[in-house]
Amino acid sequence: MADSIVSVEKIKEFWHSQFHDEENWALNMKLLRAAGLFVGSIVFMRSFGDIMALP
Repeated sequence: MADSIVSVEKIKEFWHSQFHDEENWALNMKLLRAAGLFVGSIVFMRSFGDIMALP
């Protein structure tokens, strides 16, 4: 278990470096917002796209 390629300590270090560093957190929030907007627009168009079609 101690010789695994990805250890729990490395995962914890990565999580803390991304979560507690202000510059990384700002970038991650931008990426999360962009991904959320993209997925939300896909769901919206799949749900209501036929209503918006021109007759």
